[in-house]
Amino acid sequence: MLQEKSFDNLKFETLHFPNVSSLMKISLGLILFTMISTVMVYAQTSSDDVVVRIIDGANIKNSIQHFDNPLFSSSPNSIITVINNDSVSHTLVSGSDNSNRASNINYDNFLVCEFNPNDIQTYDNQTDENLCDFNKDNRIITDIIPPGNSVSFSLTEVGTYRIIDPDYPWMDFVIYSFPDSESNNVNSGFPVDDTITEQIPVSEPEPVTASSVETLSVTVDGMPFDVEYTVMGLNVYEIESDTDSMSLIFYVNVNDSIGTLNVTFDRIFFDSIYDGEDDSFFVLADGDETISREIQTTADSRTLTIEIPSGSEELEIIGSVFGITKELPSVIEAPVIEAPVIEAPVIEAPVIEAPVIEAPVIESPTTNECGPGTVLENDVCILDQRCGPGTVLENDVCILDQTPVTTPSSGNSKELIMGVTVAFAIAGVIGVIFAIISKANRNKH
Repeated sequence: MLQEKSFDNLKFETLHFPNVSSLMKISLGLILFTMISTVMVYAQTSSDDVVVRIIDGANIKNSIQHFDNPLFSSSPNSIITVINNDSVSHTLVSGSDNSNRASNINYDNFLVCEFNPNDIQTYDNQTDENLCDFNKDNRIITDIIPPGNSVSFSLTEVGTYRIIDPDYPWMDFVIYSFPDSESNNVNSGFPVDDTITEQIPVSEPEPVTASSVETLSVTVDGMPFDVEYTVMGLNVYEIESDTDSMSLIFYVNVNDSIGTLNVTFDRIFFDSIYDGEDDSFFVLADGDETISREIQTTADSRTLTIEIPSGSEELEIIGSVFGITKELPSVIEAPVIEAPVIEAPVIEAPVIEAPVIEAPVIESPTTNECGPGTVLENDVCILDQRCGPGTVLENDVCILDQTPVTTPSSGNSKELIMGVTVAFAIAGVIGVIFAIISKANRNKH
């Protein structure tokens, strides 16, 4: 159960400066002017009347978002309307944080104190003696806002309004109230003692500028890059890259209830692209999604503003590509071309078969005549035994055989001539065959 400490002697409704010198007042005024000039750069401007909605589930400590409009600027006499869209009732009060305890907030024992303008230790909440986590200033105290209901209040002063729910102190939003051109209310909400008339001349103050751009180096694949950013309510002490998840990790120390980081990424270094078009960056604070929006987009760069809850240590911004990996030429391996293996064709010598020349068969003419002294009987020549030697049968009469007798030498001569003729014929045929074979070999070579 949250504790709320009250003091019996803290009952004043307005704050008066202690009796200090005018120089102290001027110094306090310069400090206020510096703070207002700084937050004007980052505060979200709005119309005079503003609507703030409590998000459903805002009563849960680890909820991503508690108010839909956690940081904006306005002017005195503007009306602020708060609508409760949560499932539980809420109450809102204004005050200031103890920044010395901001890094060690324990919401289970969160101490809300009344604001005593006469107690310098309570007023100066930067001192270690201040045991409060939050000091009320009694400028804004609302009634209970049931679920579905709303409440309105007006800003009466110039200055910073930090508003929380004492029952759920992680729920807070900030209003920067700036004087408008028609307003005479230019004080900080704390009236100055009119009895002090002595003026001490001081030198003209130097103009106050907005937070300067800071730079940290980050290494991607061995190559260093400078990242430019501005911060409010936090410090960035290191940036590292994770090429596996295509992200940048910012190590931060948030010294306010909500820190703001504005960071610009050169497209040639870090970008988020999908299907050739710009895609949103995905932002996580200690692993939980946090509020971010893109406030400037050019052909060369993209600028994000990111709200980082108190107590966060790591802020991860996830994109899709590091420019260095996109621009490095890819290594093209030369294809290995294997020399074709040309096999020498096997030329087989043609097999030329020598023509088979059959020797002509010379058939001797068939005759039915028989030689002398023989007769044909049943197609067979047999010895004619009807006549004696040297005679032949003619007309059934044996007469002297007058057929000339051929000598054996004459028969042998005919056979010799015929054999030589056949030999020459066979030799001629063989010569012609070898001539054809020789010509075929010459044509092939």
